[in-house]
Amino acid sequence: MVCILGDGATSKGDFQEALTMAGVWRPPLVMLIANNQWAISVPRAAQCAAETLAQKSIAAGIAGEQVDGNDAIAVRDRVATALERARAGDGATVIEALTYRLSDHTTSDDARRYRDDTEVSEHWHDDPVARLRAYMTGLAAWSRAHEEHVIADAAAEMEAAAATWLGSSRQPVTAMFDFLFQTLPSRLAAQRAQVVAEENGDV
Repeated sequence: MVCILGDGATSKGDFQEALTMAGVWRPPLVMLIANNQWAISVPRAAQCAAETLAQKSIAAGIAGEQVDGNDAIAVRDRVATALERARAGDGATVIEALTYRLSDHTTSDDARRYRDDTEVSEHWHDDPVARLRAYMTGLAAWSRAHEEHVIADAAAEMEAAAATWLGSSRQPVTAMFDFLFQTLPSRLAAQRAQVVAEENGDV
């Protein structure tokens, strides 16, 4: 099992509880922290005083390490090793991938309100996509023509998926109840019955 979370999530209680139980139960778990230095508008330094987020694994008695999160090959390698450990029954691993959030947190966010554009611009040279492209191009394993072909194929695939979804029939409101539990809890069964009654005009 792989859990991907941000640096801000490591300050939450459920993360600490998950670490504690992972140390006790030793599940086949990899927790990958994308430490992009910002928990929405809160900088890393203001949310946690630990020297590294990977160190949080120490108290739980599980493995933890940092990796250059802008190096796709390094991240792939460390996650693969952690997965091997998990599948071998050697317990959970916390991996802190150090990176930087170059864009807004969401489409409704304006990061210029809480950080300076100069700070952001300093990190663009570490863009992982550009780094991987330069590395693969240097190995003659990538080219602009290849990239354009991949982008075109991906765009066509996304358009086809969107067309399939748009062409599908609308799900009934009751569908939100029907695929959550094997046996619907009584309180939700009552809510479902109310929805059916309202749709049938019985209420």
